[in-house]
Amino acid sequence: MTKPANDDATTTPQDRGQKGFRMLLALACLIVVLAGMKAAAGFLVPIAFAFFLSILSYPLTRWLVRLHLPRTLALGLTIALNIAVVAGLIYSAISLIGSFQQELPRYLSAVERQINQAAAWMQEQGVEGAVATAQRMFDWGGLIRYLTQQDVMTAIGSMLGSTFGTVAAVFASMVIVFITMIFILMEAHGTNQRILAVQLAGGPDLTTLLQSVTDIQKYLGIKTLISFLTGLLAGVCCMLFGLKYPLLWAILAFVFNFIPAVGSSLASFPAIIEALVQNGWGSAIGMALSYGLINFSLDNFVQPTLLGRRFGISSLVVILSVIFWGWLWGPVGMFLAVPLTMVIKVLLDNSEEFRWISVAMSKKKVVGHEVQLADYDLDMDDQEWIGGGASTESPGKK
Repeated sequence: MTKPANDDATTTPQDRGQKGFRMLLALACLIVVLAGMKAAAGFLVPIAFAFFLSILSYPLTRWLVRLHLPRTLALGLTIALNIAVVAGLIYSAISLIGSFQQELPRYLSAVERQINQAAAWMQEQGVEGAVATAQRMFDWGGLIRYLTQQDVMTAIGSMLGSTFGTVAAVFASMVIVFITMIFILMEAHGTNQRILAVQLAGGPDLTTLLQSVTDIQKYLGIKTLISFLTGLLAGVCCMLFGLKYPLLWAILAFVFNFIPAVGSSLASFPAIIEALVQNGWGSAIGMALSYGLINFSLDNFVQPTLLGRRFGISSLVVILSVIFWGWLWGPVGMFLAVPLTMVIKVLLDNSEEFRWISVAMSKKKVVGHEVQLADYDLDMDDQEWIGGGASTESPGKK
């Protein structure tokens, strides 16, 4: 609950000028920091990824320790499981993409034929120039030559090139991720005492930031569960519609579901196109409806119920965060957009001068002269919140 500052009567023009200068100086410093973060993406992204992967994995380590396993063995099992999952996903995806790549000419030719047939039908219905427009839409021959000549690993390296550079840098970064993760998990035990020691030594109070780690841990855990269910259901639907690569589309749905708001929709396009090529428009429409039903059900019913209201970031902030972190740190930044934004929001919330930015990022309700935020389980009608929230941040009962 936040009360607005009402000191216009006591604020002098000189004070307002100093405040404006501080804001301008802060903006200039922010631009310098962002330029440094973008330039150092190859160094910072693996560390950030290792940090959030450690947050997600630490409950497993703690559970194994509670089973009276030695902490070293619990740590080793946690790291081994993470490596197995990541390596398994990468290996399966690369193998399936390599197999799918060999059939790309046939698929693209079939898509071209379907588009031309649809354009011909539209022109028969009176849409002038539909066939000519469809023929000019893509250079199908050039597209087929380009995609079939690209090596799978080169294509993956190109996709991640904005963040890591080369394919070798991608694998080197994964090694850094797991090494950093090992040391983070080793140091995780006793974090409360370290933070208290830092505070007693005259350092900042990081208690609130530590509390936010629990929220991020909950978000990442539930997001992983929802992504797994999304991939599983998508793979089952692909099998029911007789698609040739259900496992590939299931992996794609699992991975892309970590990107808020747009990831699930992007993951559905390849499966819909294959359904169109394999079985025609009826199957493609059926696949589109199936993906839509899966995403709508999980994102608007299951996920909000599990997450509760503690992630009350407005929908606009979620979309902008995906765009911003994608620009700053590439594909990995898009996957980590919400957790990174949550950390920034907590830091801003503990700043007297910039708390208003945290308020602007939140779903909120103005009652009288007070602002009530959706970060807390307040008993309010959802229609009264300012900003409806994205599907990953929809309010629900905790």
